[in-house]
Parts: sequence; C-alpha cells; structure tokens
Amino acid sequence: MFDKVLVALDGSDHAQQALQMATKLAQRCNAGLILFHSVEINAFRSDYDRRVVESAREVYRRIGREQADAILQEAEDVARAAGLNDVNRAVGEGDPVKAMLKITSETPVDLLVVGTRGLTGLREIAMGSVAHKMSAAAPCPVLIVK
Repeated sequence: MFDKVLVALDGSDHAQQALQMATKLAQRCNAGLILFHSVEINAFRSDYDRRVVESAREVYRRIGREQADAILQEAEDVARAAGLNDVNRAVGEGDPVKAMLKITSETPVDLLVVGTRGLTGLREIAMGSVAHKMSAAAPCPVLIVK
C-alpha cells in the first residue's frame, strides 16, 4: 500500500505521536521511512548590515542543523528499535511546508505523517498549521496524528 512514508518531526509531543504512527505503518507495509525536519532561519530587518545578517543566519543555520541532527537521531533510534531497516533522514530549510513539498517533489513519497500541532505557537494561530497546509498542498495522502 505504501512504499515510502515521510514523517515530519519538530521535537514536539505531537511529532512523537506522528513518529510512533509512521513507524507502525512502515512496519505493517514493509515501507521505507523518511524522517524529516525543517530548519527555520529567522528573518532580519532589511536595514541591518548585510554582513551582520549573513553572519547571524550562519549561526542560526548551524544551531538549527545541530538541533535537527539531535531530533532525527532520536527518531532514527526509535524506528530502528522497532525493527525498521530502511530509515533515511531529510533536512529542509526555511518554511516547513515549502521544505516538505520540495522533498516530496525530489523523492517519491506515498504518505506524509504529521502531528496536529508543533512548536510554532502564535504563528500557527495567525497563519494556519503546518498540518492543515500540508493536507491541502501535498501531492500524496496526509495522515494527521493527534
């Protein structure tokens, strides 16, 4: 039924629930599992010195990559402990929805698994959740896990 399952991870409790569900589905379908995290680089005012902005972005990018590695390593440990062998990591950059859509355009994915809420807080209330946006934009089915 599913050959490749991608699960979106951000370190939240809902993402952990999504990981558990994605792992079970991958087991039952004998599917590969892609563990995905998007590193968001904060925006800066345009009147800041360009060198300062680029330097700050590199710091945010490095910290974000370190956090992504930690989140994805923990998830990979869970998936492998459940007996999955076909486990891969993918790290996007920027808006999580755009980054996920980019990954799904480059790598065939049969199912996206996302948690109902992540760590986006007030931004989520104002702009809509990643789960909601993915359910509308994804090229494949999306399972939203509570």
